[in-house]
Amino acid sequence: MSKPLTRAQYIQKGRSYRRFNAFVFSLQRLGSRHKSTRQERFIDTPFGRVRTLWYGFEDPQPAPVYFDLHGGGFVLGSAGMDETMNTYVHRQVGCKVISIDYAKAPDFPYPAAVDQVYAVVGHVVANAEKYAIDPARIAIGGHSAGGNLAAVACLKAKADGQFQFACQVMDYPVLDLAADPWQKPYPKGAIPPGMAAMFNACYIDPARAKEPYASPVYAAPADLTGLPPALFILAGGDSLHDEGLQYCRMLQAAGVSTECHEYPNAGHGFTYAPSADTTAALAQMAAFLKKYLTS
Repeated sequence: MSKPLTRAQYIQKGRSYRRFNAFVFSLQRLGSRHKSTRQERFIDTPFGRVRTLWYGFEDPQPAPVYFDLHGGGFVLGSAGMDETMNTYVHRQVGCKVISIDYAKAPDFPYPAAVDQVYAVVGHVVANAEKYAIDPARIAIGGHSAGGNLAAVACLKAKADGQFQFACQVMDYPVLDLAADPWQKPYPKGAIPPGMAAMFNACYIDPARAKEPYASPVYAAPADLTGLPPALFILAGGDSLHDEGLQYCRMLQAAGVSTECHEYPNAGHGFTYAPSADTTAALAQMAAFLKKYLTS
């Protein structure tokens, strides 16, 4: 186990990871297998211009829409990394999909990603007729850091009342940024604590880590009542398993309808690689979204 660094050292390390990762994903964009089924659009928001990928929008008929948020510890990743999953959801659920390439830390720390995600959703809903989506049937979900942002978007939507999500999907989400990664469980398949500490240091000032829009497990019970139905996909080989289960139980106690599916032998990020567990988890996501978006 590596020795903990200072926050400044973690941020410097995160910036190097980010530069390399951005280069890799720029190459992957060139080789996308689904170019014919997606549209790349840039949306201007009060929090900057946001790149998004749209699936199913060649159909002019109004349809439900699912907003997807990729993983990567708030530092790494790109909307394109979810393309296989988003194409699957579009085809299986019959909804349109928008994947949001939110701003990354450490150059854009909390709450930049939170604000951008919420602004993009608000823009699409406000222009529902233009984009041919049904504003009464919108859902949001994400993987790892994206699961955090999905949960936070639902908290924000409940608080301000501009729009409401029909449901939310959290795939092995990180929900407690205040807990020391070195003190979390570290089963086989988990994010190394040093890397988790780097992600946290890049994303948020520790003094703000218990804000509910950073760590939903610190939300008050009153803030949870009335949230949309939630699906949790949790991996047994994941340091984030327990906080995912904790938030699921918090929502249940607040009267929110929840589904929780656990994969004891899977590691963090497992749905990004082909496996029997991935096939089952994606099918559960599609069935859940279909239940709340198209029934």
